[in-house]
Amino acid sequence: MANALSAQEKVTDSNLPALQSSGAGLIISFQKLISNDQHRLIQLKSRSKHLDKEIVDLTHEFEKLDSQLGKMNDRSNQEEKLKEVLSSLDLHLRSRQAILLMIILVEGKLEKQKALVEYVTIGQIPISEDSISLILSRADTSGHAGTNSETQNRKELAALQELSAKEAILLHSKHKLLLVDQLIRMHKDDLELAKLLTELSVELKTVLENQADEASVKWYLKEILRRFSQDSVLISSLKVRIKSLEAYRPPVVEAVTKAEKQVSHAKSELDFLKSPIAPHRMVYWLKTNLPSIAIILLAFFVIWMLTRWSIKLILNKFIKSRTNAESADRLETLKLASGSIITILVVIITFLVVLSLIGVDLTVVLGGAAVLSLAIALGAQSLVKDYLSGFIILLENQYRIGNVVKINDTTGVVENMTLRLTVLRDLEGITHFIPHGQINDISNLTHHWSRVMLDIGVSYNEKVDEVINVLHQLGTKMKEDPEFGSLIIGDMEMLGVDKFAESAIVIKFLIKTRPLKQWIVKREMLRRIKNRFDELGIEIPYPHLTVYHRQSEEPLDKHEHELGSSR
Repeated sequence: MANALSAQEKVTDSNLPALQSSGAGLIISFQKLISNDQHRLIQLKSRSKHLDKEIVDLTHEFEKLDSQLGKMNDRSNQEEKLKEVLSSLDLHLRSRQAILLMIILVEGKLEKQKALVEYVTIGQIPISEDSISLILSRADTSGHAGTNSETQNRKELAALQELSAKEAILLHSKHKLLLVDQLIRMHKDDLELAKLLTELSVELKTVLENQADEASVKWYLKEILRRFSQDSVLISSLKVRIKSLEAYRPPVVEAVTKAEKQVSHAKSELDFLKSPIAPHRMVYWLKTNLPSIAIILLAFFVIWMLTRWSIKLILNKFIKSRTNAESADRLETLKLASGSIITILVVIITFLVVLSLIGVDLTVVLGGAAVLSLAIALGAQSLVKDYLSGFIILLENQYRIGNVVKINDTTGVVENMTLRLTVLRDLEGITHFIPHGQINDISNLTHHWSRVMLDIGVSYNEKVDEVINVLHQLGTKMKEDPEFGSLIIGDMEMLGVDKFAESAIVIKFLIKTRPLKQWIVKREMLRRIKNRFDELGIEIPYPHLTVYHRQSEEPLDKHEHELGSSR
Protein backbone atom coordinates (compact mmCIF):
# COMPACT_ATOMS: atom_id res chain seq x y z
CA MET A 1 0.00 0.00 0.00
CA ALA A 2 2.81 2.41 0.92
CA ASN A 3 4.69 1.66 -2.32
CA ALA A 4 1.57 2.31 -4.37
CA LEU A 5 0.96 5.63 -2.65
CA SER A 6 4.56 6.70 -3.17
CA ALA A 7 4.48 5.87 -6.85
CA GLN A 8 1.19 7.69 -7.34
CA GLU A 9 2.50 10.83 -5.57
CA LYS A 10 5.69 10.77 -7.62
CA VAL A 11 3.85 10.53 -10.92
CA THR A 12 1.23 13.13 -10.00
CA ASP A 13 3.61 15.80 -8.67
CA SER A 14 6.22 15.28 -11.36
CA ASN A 15 3.67 15.86 -14.09
CA LEU A 16 1.88 18.69 -12.25
CA PRO A 17 1.25 21.64 -14.63
CA ALA A 18 2.14 25.17 -13.66
CA LEU A 19 -0.44 26.84 -11.46
CA GLN A 20 -2.87 29.03 -13.35
CA SER A 21 -3.42 32.62 -12.20
CA SER A 22 -7.21 32.38 -12.09
CA GLY A 23 -10.21 30.46 -13.28
CA ALA A 24 -10.70 26.73 -13.79
CA GLY A 25 -6.97 26.03 -14.30
CA LEU A 26 -6.24 27.30 -10.78
CA ILE A 27 -8.97 25.12 -9.30
CA ILE A 28 -7.77 22.00 -11.15
CA SER A 29 -4.15 22.61 -10.08
CA PHE A 30 -5.01 22.96 -6.42
CA GLN A 31 -7.41 20.00 -6.51
CA LYS A 32 -4.52 17.86 -7.69
CA LEU A 33 -2.37 19.17 -4.85
CA ILE A 34 -5.16 18.50 -2.38
CA SER A 35 -5.58 14.93 -3.67
CA ASN A 36 -1.83 14.26 -3.40
CA ASP A 37 -1.66 15.71 0.10
CA GLN A 38 -4.64 13.63 1.21
CA HIS A 39 -2.89 10.45 0.01
CA ARG A 40 0.30 11.63 1.67
CA LEU A 41 -1.51 12.32 4.92
CA ILE A 42 -2.81 8.76 4.95
CA GLN A 43 0.72 7.52 4.25
CA LEU A 44 2.21 9.66 7.01
CA LYS A 45 -0.33 8.44 9.56
CA SER A 46 0.35 4.84 8.53
CA ARG A 47 4.09 5.46 8.78
CA SER A 48 3.57 7.05 12.19
CA LYS A 49 1.76 3.91 13.38
CA HIS A 50 4.62 1.71 12.11
CA LEU A 51 7.11 3.95 13.91
CA ASP A 52 5.07 3.71 17.09
CA LYS A 53 5.14 -0.10 16.88
CA GLU A 54 8.88 -0.09 16.13
CA ILE A 55 9.52 2.28 19.02
CA VAL A 56 7.57 -0.04 21.35
CA ASP A 57 9.56 -3.07 20.12
CA LEU A 58 12.87 -1.25 20.48
CA THR A 59 11.87 -0.10 23.95
CA HIS A 60 11.10 -3.69 25.02
CA GLU A 61 14.34 -4.89 23.47
CA PHE A 62 16.28 -2.18 25.27
CA GLU A 63 14.66 -3.11 28.61
CA LYS A 64 15.36 -6.80 27.97
CA LEU A 65 19.02 -6.19 27.13
CA ASP A 66 19.38 -3.86 30.05
CA SER A 67 17.96 -6.43 32.46
CA GLN A 68 20.23 -9.21 31.07
CA LEU A 69 23.36 -7.04 31.08
CA GLY A 70 24.66 -8.37 34.44
CA LYS A 71 23.82 -12.03 33.81
CA MET A 72 25.84 -12.60 30.61
CA ASN A 73 29.51 -13.44 30.38
CA ASP A 74 30.23 -11.37 27.24
CA ARG A 75 29.46 -8.05 28.85
CA SER A 76 31.30 -5.85 26.33
CA ASN A 77 29.42 -7.33 23.38
CA GLN A 78 26.15 -6.91 25.25
CA GLU A 79 26.90 -3.26 26.01
CA GLU A 80 27.71 -2.63 22.37
CA LYS A 81 24.41 -4.10 21.30
CA LEU A 82 22.63 -2.07 23.96
CA LYS A 83 24.15 1.14 22.54
CA GLU A 84 23.04 0.17 19.02
CA VAL A 85 19.47 -0.38 20.22
CA LEU A 86 19.53 2.90 22.13
CA SER A 87 20.85 4.73 19.07
CA SER A 88 18.20 3.11 16.88
CA LEU A 89 15.51 4.06 19.41
CA ASP A 90 16.70 7.67 19.42
CA LEU A 91 16.58 7.81 15.61
CA HIS A 92 13.07 6.35 15.62
CA LEU A 93 11.90 8.91 18.16
CA ARG A 94 13.31 11.76 16.07
CA SER A 95 11.71 10.29 12.94
CA ARG A 96 8.34 10.05 14.67
CA GLN A 97 8.65 13.65 15.83
CA ALA A 98 9.40 14.74 12.25
CA ILE A 99 6.49 12.63 10.95
CA LEU A 100 4.12 14.22 13.47
CA LEU A 101 5.27 17.69 12.41
CA MET A 102 4.77 16.67 8.78
CA ILE A 103 1.24 15.50 9.57
CA ILE A 104 0.48 18.89 11.13
CA LEU A 105 1.98 20.71 8.13
CA VAL A 106 0.13 18.59 5.58
CA GLU A 107 -3.15 19.11 7.44
CA GLY A 108 -2.45 22.85 7.44
CA LYS A 109 -1.64 22.82 3.73
CA LEU A 110 -4.81 20.89 3.02
CA GLU A 111 -6.81 23.45 4.97
CA LYS A 112 -5.20 26.39 3.13
CA GLN A 113 -5.54 24.76 -0.29
CA LYS A 114 -9.17 23.87 0.32
CA ALA A 115 -9.83 27.40 1.59
CA LEU A 116 -8.23 28.83 -1.54
CA VAL A 117 -10.33 26.62 -3.82
CA GLU A 118 -13.50 27.42 -1.86
CA TYR A 119 -12.58 31.12 -1.81
CA VAL A 120 -12.26 31.12 -5.57
CA THR A 121 -15.30 29.00 -6.33
CA ILE A 122 -18.05 29.41 -3.74
CA GLY A 123 -16.63 31.95 -1.30
CA GLN A 124 -17.74 35.54 -0.66
CA ILE A 125 -15.82 36.81 -3.71
CA PRO A 126 -16.75 35.13 -7.01
CA ILE A 127 -14.22 34.59 -9.81
CA SER A 128 -15.87 36.91 -12.33
CA GLU A 129 -15.23 40.63 -11.82
CA ASP A 130 -18.45 41.37 -13.68
CA SER A 131 -20.43 39.36 -11.18
CA ILE A 132 -18.60 41.21 -8.39
CA SER A 133 -19.68 44.57 -9.80
CA LEU A 134 -23.26 43.33 -10.29
CA ILE A 135 -23.62 42.04 -6.74
CA LEU A 136 -22.02 45.12 -5.17
CA SER A 137 -24.07 47.48 -7.33
CA ARG A 138 -27.27 45.90 -6.08
CA ALA A 139 -26.04 46.09 -2.50
CA ASP A 140 -24.96 49.73 -2.79
CA THR A 141 -28.23 50.76 -4.44
CA SER A 142 -30.24 49.29 -1.61
CA GLY A 143 -27.89 50.59 1.05
CA HIS A 144 -28.01 54.20 -0.14
CA ALA A 145 -31.75 54.35 -0.76
CA GLY A 146 -32.29 56.54 2.28
CA THR A 147 -29.63 59.14 1.58
CA ASN A 148 -30.35 62.66 0.42
CA SER A 149 -30.95 63.54 -3.19
CA GLU A 150 -27.55 65.10 -3.73
CA THR A 151 -25.56 61.96 -2.83
CA GLN A 152 -27.95 59.93 -4.95
CA ASN A 153 -26.51 61.61 -7.98
CA ARG A 154 -25.86 58.94 -10.54
CA LYS A 155 -22.21 59.87 -11.00
CA GLU A 156 -21.45 59.67 -7.28
CA LEU A 157 -23.37 56.42 -6.87
CA ALA A 158 -21.60 54.87 -9.85
CA ALA A 159 -18.22 55.99 -8.49
CA LEU A 160 -19.06 54.56 -5.06
CA GLN A 161 -20.11 51.26 -6.57
CA GLU A 162 -16.95 51.13 -8.65
CA LEU A 163 -14.82 51.86 -5.58
CA SER A 164 -16.57 49.09 -3.63
CA ALA A 165 -15.99 46.66 -6.49
CA LYS A 166 -12.30 47.64 -6.76
CA GLU A 167 -11.85 47.27 -2.99
CA ALA A 168 -13.48 43.83 -3.13
CA ILE A 169 -11.13 42.79 -5.93
CA LEU A 170 -8.18 44.14 -3.95
CA LEU A 171 -9.28 42.19 -0.88
CA HIS A 172 -9.66 39.08 -3.03
CA SER A 173 -6.16 39.53 -4.49
CA LYS A 174 -4.55 40.20 -1.10
CA HIS A 175 -6.21 37.17 0.43
CA LYS A 176 -5.06 35.04 -2.48
CA LEU A 177 -1.49 36.35 -2.07
CA LEU A 178 -1.61 35.64 1.66
CA LEU A 179 -2.70 32.05 1.04
CA VAL A 180 0.03 31.56 -1.55
CA ASP A 181 2.71 32.92 0.80
CA GLN A 182 1.48 30.68 3.60
CA LEU A 183 1.54 27.65 1.30
CA ILE A 184 5.07 28.47 0.15
CA ARG A 185 6.24 28.78 3.75
CA MET A 186 4.53 25.50 4.73
CA HIS A 187 6.03 23.65 1.77
CA LYS A 188 9.49 24.94 2.66
CA ASP A 189 9.04 23.74 6.24
CA ASP A 190 7.78 20.43 4.91
CA LEU A 191 10.86 20.21 2.67
CA GLU A 192 13.17 20.72 5.64
CA LEU A 193 11.39 17.94 7.54
CA ALA A 194 11.64 15.60 4.52
CA LYS A 195 15.39 16.29 4.34
CA LEU A 196 15.64 15.56 8.06
CA LEU A 197 13.85 12.22 7.56
CA THR A 198 16.31 11.24 4.82
CA GLU A 199 19.21 12.07 7.11
CA LEU A 200 17.66 10.02 9.91
CA SER A 201 17.09 7.12 7.50
CA VAL A 202 20.76 7.24 6.47
CA GLU A 203 21.88 7.22 10.11
CA LEU A 204 19.49 4.38 10.94
CA LYS A 205 20.73 2.41 7.91
CA THR A 206 24.29 2.81 9.18
CA VAL A 207 23.32 1.55 12.60
CA LEU A 208 21.51 -1.49 11.17
CA GLU A 209 24.36 -2.40 8.85
CA ASN A 210 26.65 -2.83 11.87
CA GLN A 211 24.33 -5.40 13.44
CA ALA A 212 24.40 -9.15 12.83
CA ASP A 213 23.14 -10.57 9.62
CA GLU A 214 19.73 -11.63 10.87
CA ALA A 215 16.62 -12.06 8.74
CA SER A 216 14.68 -9.50 10.78
CA VAL A 217 17.46 -7.00 10.44
CA LYS A 218 17.67 -7.50 6.69
CA TRP A 219 13.95 -7.02 6.36
CA TYR A 220 14.08 -3.88 8.47
CA LEU A 221 17.01 -2.59 6.45
CA LYS A 222 14.96 -2.96 3.29
CA GLU A 223 12.12 -1.03 4.98
CA ILE A 224 14.55 1.77 5.84
CA LEU A 225 15.76 1.95 2.24
CA ARG A 226 12.16 2.07 1.05
CA ARG A 227 11.44 4.97 3.39
CA PHE A 228 14.58 6.74 2.24
CA SER A 229 13.46 6.35 -1.36
CA GLN A 230 10.00 7.59 -0.41
CA ASP A 231 11.43 10.65 1.34
CA SER A 232 13.71 11.40 -1.61
CA VAL A 233 10.70 11.32 -3.93
CA LEU A 234 8.87 13.59 -1.47
CA ILE A 235 11.76 16.06 -1.56
CA SER A 236 11.61 16.22 -5.35
CA SER A 237 7.84 16.61 -5.21
CA LEU A 238 8.04 19.44 -2.68
CA LYS A 239 10.64 21.24 -4.74
CA VAL A 240 8.34 21.03 -7.76
CA ARG A 241 5.46 22.41 -5.70
CA ILE A 242 7.53 25.27 -4.30
CA LYS A 243 8.68 26.23 -7.79
CA SER A 244 5.08 26.13 -9.04
CA LEU A 245 3.86 28.28 -6.16
CA GLU A 246 6.75 30.73 -6.54
CA ALA A 247 6.03 30.96 -10.26
CA TYR A 248 2.36 31.57 -9.44
CA ARG A 249 3.18 34.32 -6.89
CA PRO A 250 4.37 37.16 -9.29
CA PRO A 251 1.06 37.30 -11.21
CA VAL A 252 -0.77 37.45 -7.88
CA VAL A 253 1.51 40.27 -6.69
CA GLU A 254 0.94 42.06 -9.98
CA ALA A 255 -2.81 41.65 -9.56
CA VAL A 256 -2.57 43.13 -6.03
CA THR A 257 -0.55 46.10 -7.31
CA LYS A 258 -2.97 46.68 -10.15
CA ALA A 259 -5.94 46.45 -7.79
CA GLU A 260 -4.32 48.95 -5.37
CA LYS A 261 -3.80 51.44 -8.20
CA GLN A 262 -7.39 50.99 -9.33
CA VAL A 263 -8.66 51.51 -5.78
CA SER A 264 -6.52 54.65 -5.42
CA HIS A 265 -7.81 56.00 -8.72
CA ALA A 266 -11.41 55.18 -7.77
CA LYS A 267 -10.99 56.93 -4.40
CA SER A 268 -9.53 60.00 -6.08
CA GLU A 269 -12.41 60.11 -8.54
CA LEU A 270 -14.98 59.68 -5.75
CA ASP A 271 -13.30 62.37 -3.63
CA PHE A 272 -13.39 64.73 -6.60
CA LEU A 273 -17.08 63.98 -7.20
CA LYS A 274 -17.78 64.66 -3.51
CA SER A 275 -15.74 67.86 -3.45
CA PRO A 276 -17.50 71.24 -3.76
CA ILE A 277 -15.77 71.94 -7.08
CA ALA A 278 -17.25 68.87 -8.78
CA PRO A 279 -19.27 69.99 -11.82
CA HIS A 280 -22.51 68.29 -10.79
CA ARG A 281 -22.25 69.70 -7.25
CA MET A 282 -21.60 73.18 -8.59
CA VAL A 283 -24.64 72.86 -10.86
CA TYR A 284 -26.74 71.60 -7.95
CA TRP A 285 -25.47 74.41 -5.71
CA LEU A 286 -26.18 77.02 -8.35
CA LYS A 287 -29.69 75.72 -8.91
CA THR A 288 -30.39 75.64 -5.18
CA ASN A 289 -28.68 78.77 -3.84
CA LEU A 290 -28.05 81.09 -6.78
CA PRO A 291 -31.55 82.64 -6.86
CA SER A 292 -31.48 83.41 -3.13
CA ILE A 293 -27.96 84.80 -3.31
CA ALA A 294 -28.84 86.92 -6.32
CA ILE A 295 -31.86 88.35 -4.49
CA ILE A 296 -29.77 89.12 -1.40
CA LEU A 297 -27.02 90.74 -3.42
CA LEU A 298 -29.55 92.81 -5.31
CA ALA A 299 -31.27 93.83 -2.07
CA PHE A 300 -28.03 94.88 -0.41
CA PHE A 301 -26.98 96.72 -3.56
CA VAL A 302 -30.23 98.67 -3.48
CA ILE A 303 -29.74 99.36 0.24
CA TRP A 304 -26.19 100.52 -0.44
CA MET A 305 -27.30 102.84 -3.23
CA LEU A 306 -30.22 104.23 -1.23
CA THR A 307 -28.06 104.79 1.84
CA ARG A 308 -25.36 106.59 -0.09
CA TRP A 309 -27.96 108.61 -1.98
CA SER A 310 -29.81 109.54 1.23
CA ILE A 311 -26.65 110.63 3.04
CA LYS A 312 -25.48 112.65 0.05
CA LEU A 313 -28.91 114.24 -0.28
CA ILE A 314 -29.05 115.21 3.40
CA LEU A 315 -25.50 116.51 3.46
CA ASN A 316 -26.01 118.42 0.21
CA LYS A 317 -29.04 120.14 1.73
CA PHE A 318 -27.01 121.07 4.79
CA ILE A 319 -24.19 122.31 2.56
CA LYS A 320 -26.55 124.51 0.56
CA SER A 321 -28.19 125.84 3.68
CA ARG A 322 -24.88 126.80 5.25
CA THR A 323 -23.56 130.22 4.41
CA ASN A 324 -20.39 129.46 6.32
CA ALA A 325 -17.86 128.05 3.87
CA GLU A 326 -16.05 126.28 6.68
CA SER A 327 -19.12 124.25 7.66
CA ALA A 328 -19.80 123.49 4.01
CA ASP A 329 -16.28 122.16 3.57
CA ARG A 330 -16.61 120.01 6.65
CA LEU A 331 -19.86 118.53 5.42
CA GLU A 332 -18.25 117.83 2.05
CA THR A 333 -15.47 115.94 3.82
CA LEU A 334 -17.96 113.91 5.82
CA LYS A 335 -19.88 113.10 2.64
CA LEU A 336 -16.79 111.61 0.99
CA ALA A 337 -15.67 109.71 4.08
CA SER A 338 -19.16 108.32 4.78
CA GLY A 339 -19.26 106.73 1.33
CA SER A 340 -16.29 104.49 2.06
CA ILE A 341 -17.60 103.60 5.53
CA ILE A 342 -21.02 102.61 4.17
CA THR A 343 -19.40 100.51 1.43
CA ILE A 344 -17.27 98.59 3.93
CA LEU A 345 -20.24 97.92 6.25
CA VAL A 346 -22.52 96.75 3.43
CA VAL A 347 -19.85 94.46 1.98
CA ILE A 348 -19.17 92.84 5.38
CA ILE A 349 -22.87 92.33 6.19
CA THR A 350 -23.60 90.97 2.70
CA PHE A 351 -20.68 88.56 2.97
CA LEU A 352 -21.90 87.21 6.33
CA VAL A 353 -25.49 86.83 5.11
CA VAL A 354 -24.37 84.94 2.00
CA LEU A 355 -22.21 82.62 4.11
CA SER A 356 -25.16 81.93 6.40
CA LEU A 357 -27.36 81.19 3.38
CA ILE A 358 -25.02 78.59 1.92
CA GLY A 359 -24.81 76.79 5.29
CA VAL A 360 -21.59 78.13 6.81
CA ASP A 361 -21.59 78.36 10.60
CA LEU A 362 -21.22 82.07 11.37
CA THR A 363 -19.93 81.40 14.89
CA VAL A 364 -16.92 79.68 13.38
CA VAL A 365 -16.51 82.49 10.85
CA LEU A 366 -16.76 85.19 13.53
CA GLY A 367 -14.32 83.27 15.72
CA GLY A 368 -11.93 83.01 12.81
CA ALA A 369 -12.48 86.69 12.08
CA ALA A 370 -11.50 87.52 15.66
CA VAL A 371 -8.30 85.52 15.30
CA LEU A 372 -7.72 87.09 11.88
CA SER A 373 -8.26 90.57 13.27
CA LEU A 374 -5.73 89.84 16.00
CA ALA A 375 -3.26 88.62 13.37
CA ILE A 376 -3.92 91.75 11.32
CA ALA A 377 -3.46 93.92 14.39
CA LEU A 378 -0.09 92.28 15.03
CA GLY A 379 1.08 91.91 11.43
CA ALA A 380 -0.43 95.03 9.89
CA GLN A 381 -0.21 97.55 12.69
CA SER A 382 0.53 100.42 10.33
CA LEU A 383 -2.69 99.80 8.40
CA VAL A 384 -4.76 99.71 11.60
CA LYS A 385 -2.99 102.83 12.78
CA ASP A 386 -3.87 104.58 9.51
CA TYR A 387 -7.59 103.93 9.98
CA LEU A 388 -7.63 104.85 13.66
CA SER A 389 -5.72 108.07 13.02
CA GLY A 390 -8.06 108.94 10.13
CA PHE A 391 -11.09 108.40 12.36
CA ILE A 392 -9.65 110.70 15.03
CA ILE A 393 -8.83 113.38 12.44
CA LEU A 394 -12.42 113.34 11.18
CA LEU A 395 -13.83 113.23 14.70
CA GLU A 396 -11.78 116.22 15.88
CA ASN A 397 -12.21 118.11 12.59
CA GLN A 398 -8.50 118.84 12.40
CA TYR A 399 -8.75 119.63 8.69
CA ARG A 400 -11.06 118.92 5.79
CA ILE A 401 -11.22 119.01 2.02
CA GLY A 402 -10.27 122.42 0.66
CA ASN A 403 -8.05 123.39 3.60
CA VAL A 404 -4.43 124.33 3.09
CA VAL A 405 -2.42 122.29 5.55
CA LYS A 406 1.16 121.44 6.28
CA ILE A 407 1.54 117.74 7.11
CA ASN A 408 5.02 116.90 8.32
CA ASP A 409 7.13 118.77 5.70
CA THR A 410 4.52 118.82 2.91
CA THR A 411 2.22 121.78 2.29
CA GLY A 412 -0.74 121.71 -0.05
CA VAL A 413 -4.48 121.81 -0.53
CA VAL A 414 -6.51 118.83 0.76
CA GLU A 415 -8.04 117.38 -2.40
CA ASN A 416 -9.42 114.12 -0.99
CA MET A 417 -9.61 112.38 2.33
CA THR A 418 -10.48 108.81 3.35
CA LEU A 419 -10.14 106.94 6.61
CA ARG A 420 -6.69 105.69 5.55
CA LEU A 421 -4.97 108.62 3.83
CA THR A 422 -5.08 112.26 2.86
CA VAL A 423 -4.39 113.52 -0.67
CA LEU A 424 -2.52 116.85 -0.90
CA ARG A 425 -1.66 118.88 -3.98
CA ASP A 426 1.07 121.51 -3.64
CA LEU A 427 1.62 124.69 -5.65
CA GLU A 428 3.66 122.82 -8.27
CA GLY A 429 0.69 120.53 -8.93
CA ILE A 430 2.34 117.49 -7.32
CA THR A 431 -0.08 115.12 -5.58
CA HIS A 432 1.03 113.70 -2.22
CA PHE A 433 -0.64 110.60 -0.70
CA ILE A 434 0.00 110.65 3.04
CA PRO A 435 -1.20 107.71 5.21
CA HIS A 436 -2.72 108.95 8.44
CA GLY A 437 -0.53 106.67 10.55
CA GLN A 438 2.58 108.52 9.29
CA ILE A 439 1.32 111.99 10.26
CA ASN A 440 3.31 113.46 13.10
CA ASP A 441 2.66 117.20 12.73
CA ILE A 442 -0.35 118.94 11.23
CA SER A 443 -0.53 122.69 10.60
CA ASN A 444 -3.85 123.92 9.26
CA LEU A 445 -3.31 127.27 7.54
CA THR A 446 -7.03 127.82 6.95
CA HIS A 447 -8.74 126.62 10.12
CA HIS A 448 -11.87 128.78 10.76
CA TRP A 449 -10.07 132.01 9.66
CA SER A 450 -6.74 133.20 8.29
CA ARG A 451 -4.45 136.15 8.87
CA VAL A 452 -2.12 138.32 6.83
CA MET A 453 1.03 139.40 8.65
CA LEU A 454 2.92 142.24 6.90
CA ASP A 455 6.36 143.61 7.77
CA ILE A 456 6.81 146.95 5.93
CA GLY A 457 10.30 148.42 5.95
CA VAL A 458 10.81 152.21 5.48
CA SER A 459 13.87 154.39 5.46
CA TYR A 460 15.33 155.78 8.68
CA ASN A 461 14.74 159.23 7.18
CA GLU A 462 10.94 158.77 7.12
CA LYS A 463 8.57 159.85 9.87
CA VAL A 464 7.14 156.72 11.40
CA ASP A 465 3.82 158.19 12.58
CA GLU A 466 3.02 159.52 9.11
CA VAL A 467 3.83 156.12 7.59
CA ILE A 468 1.57 154.42 10.14
CA ASN A 469 -1.27 156.82 9.29
CA VAL A 470 -0.81 156.05 5.58
CA LEU A 471 -1.02 152.31 6.32
CA HIS A 472 -4.17 152.85 8.39
CA GLN A 473 -5.75 154.72 5.51
CA LEU A 474 -4.85 151.95 3.07
CA GLY A 475 -6.33 149.36 5.45
CA THR A 476 -9.56 151.32 5.80
CA LYS A 477 -9.94 151.72 2.04
CA MET A 478 -9.23 147.99 1.60
CA LYS A 479 -11.99 147.19 4.11
CA GLU A 480 -14.44 149.46 2.28
CA ASP A 481 -13.57 148.04 -1.14
CA PRO A 482 -16.58 146.09 -2.55
CA GLU A 483 -14.36 143.40 -4.02
CA PHE A 484 -11.89 142.80 -1.21
CA GLY A 485 -13.90 144.02 1.78
CA SER A 486 -15.90 140.81 2.00
CA LEU A 487 -12.65 138.87 2.36
CA ILE A 488 -11.54 140.82 5.44
CA ILE A 489 -12.81 140.14 8.96
CA GLY A 490 -12.66 143.17 11.24
CA ASP A 491 -10.27 146.13 11.07
CA MET A 492 -6.57 146.11 10.46
CA GLU A 493 -4.52 145.57 13.63
CA MET A 494 -1.50 147.85 13.76
CA LEU A 495 1.32 146.53 15.95
CA GLY A 496 3.67 149.43 15.27
CA VAL A 497 7.45 149.53 14.91
CA ASP A 498 8.66 145.95 15.22
CA LYS A 499 12.44 146.34 14.89
CA PHE A 500 15.35 148.37 13.57
CA ALA A 501 16.83 146.47 10.71
CA GLU A 502 20.19 147.13 9.09
CA SER A 503 18.76 149.41 6.42
CA ALA A 504 15.11 149.96 7.42
CA ILE A 505 12.62 150.49 10.17
CA VAL A 506 10.13 147.59 10.16
CA ILE A 507 6.48 148.34 10.84
CA LYS A 508 4.28 145.25 11.54
CA PHE A 509 0.50 145.03 11.19
CA LEU A 510 -2.09 142.25 10.82
CA ILE A 511 -5.22 141.75 8.73
CA LYS A 512 -7.70 138.96 9.64
CA THR A 513 -9.31 137.31 6.61
CA ARG A 514 -11.62 134.50 5.73
CA PRO A 515 -10.06 131.02 5.26
CA LEU A 516 -7.93 130.69 2.13
CA LYS A 517 -8.25 134.43 1.36
CA GLN A 518 -5.12 135.67 3.12
CA TRP A 519 -2.92 135.39 0.06
CA ILE A 520 -5.35 137.37 -2.12
CA VAL A 521 -5.60 140.13 0.48
CA LYS A 522 -1.84 140.16 1.03
CA ARG A 523 -1.00 140.57 -2.63
CA GLU A 524 -3.55 143.37 -3.10
CA MET A 525 -2.37 145.16 0.05
CA LEU A 526 1.27 145.05 -1.00
CA ARG A 527 0.32 146.40 -4.42
CA ARG A 528 -1.53 149.36 -2.87
CA ILE A 529 1.28 150.11 -0.39
CA LYS A 530 3.86 150.23 -3.16
CA ASN A 531 1.74 152.56 -5.30
CA ARG A 532 0.87 154.86 -2.36
CA PHE A 533 4.46 155.07 -1.12
CA ASP A 534 5.59 155.97 -4.64
CA GLU A 535 2.98 158.79 -4.73
CA LEU A 536 4.07 160.18 -1.34
CA GLY A 537 7.78 159.64 -1.93
CA ILE A 538 8.16 157.31 1.04
CA GLU A 539 11.35 155.35 0.56
CA ILE A 540 11.32 151.61 0.79
CA PRO A 541 15.03 150.90 1.31
CA TYR A 542 16.95 147.97 0.07
CA PRO A 543 20.32 146.64 1.33
CA HIS A 544 23.32 148.78 0.24
CA LEU A 545 27.04 149.09 0.97
CA THR A 546 29.00 152.34 1.76
CA VAL A 547 32.77 152.31 1.01
CA TYR A 548 35.19 154.81 2.71
CA HIS A 549 38.74 155.69 1.52
CA ARG A 550 41.46 155.32 4.17
CA GLN A 551 43.20 158.66 3.42
CA SER A 552 40.09 160.75 3.90
CA GLU A 553 37.58 160.94 6.68
CA GLU A 554 34.81 161.75 4.20
CA PRO A 555 33.58 159.09 1.84
CA LEU A 556 35.57 159.20 -1.37
CA ASP A 557 33.11 157.26 -3.39
CA LYS A 558 29.78 155.81 -2.45
CA HIS A 559 28.33 152.86 -4.29
CA GLU A 560 25.11 151.04 -3.66
CA HIS A 561 24.96 147.44 -4.55
CA GLU A 562 21.74 145.56 -4.63
CA LEU A 563 22.11 142.52 -2.41
CA GLY A 564 18.59 141.30 -2.50
CA SER A 565 14.98 142.28 -2.58
CA SER A 566 13.71 144.88 -0.10
CA ARG A 567 11.80 143.68 2.86
